[in-house]
Amino acid sequence: MANCVVDWLVLGGIRGASEGLFPENDFGAPDWRETELVRRTHEYMDELPPPQRRLLVLLFVVVEVLGALLVLSFGRFSKLAPGRRAEAVRRWRRSRFFLLRLLGDALKATTTMMYMSHPRVMEHIGEYRAGERA
Repeated sequence: MANCVVDWLVLGGIRGASEGLFPENDFGAPDWRETELVRRTHEYMDELPPPQRRLLVLLFVVVEVLGALLVLSFGRFSKLAPGRRAEAVRRWRRSRFFLLRLLGDALKATTTMMYMSHPRVMEHIGEYRAGERA
C-alpha cells in the first residue's frame, strides 16, 4: 500500500515539474506530453541502482508534497498552475538558502536530462545523434 502512495506521489511530482518546466508552446519545441516525460522519467528511475533511485523518489515526493507550501499555497505541487510551478523552480534555484537551491537545481537537472534525450527535442535543437535510451 505504501509503495502505491509513494509511486502516486512520485508520478505527481514528475508530472508537476515536467508540465511546469516544459509546457505547451507556440515556438514548435516539443512539450512535456510529446516527449512522454513522465513515463520516460519513471522508467529511467526504475533502472537506477537503489541508492540513486531513492534519491530521485525523495526529490519528487518532496516536491509534490511540500512544493506548494514552499510557494505559500496548499495542496499538491502538481495542482498549481503550470506557470506558477515554473516560477517556483526558478525562485528556488536563485534562493540564498542552500537546500532550496539544491531542490530547484536537482529538479531542473533531472527533468532537463530526460527532456533533452528525446529524439524530437534533439531534432528541434539540431542534434541528430541518439543513444539507445532515446
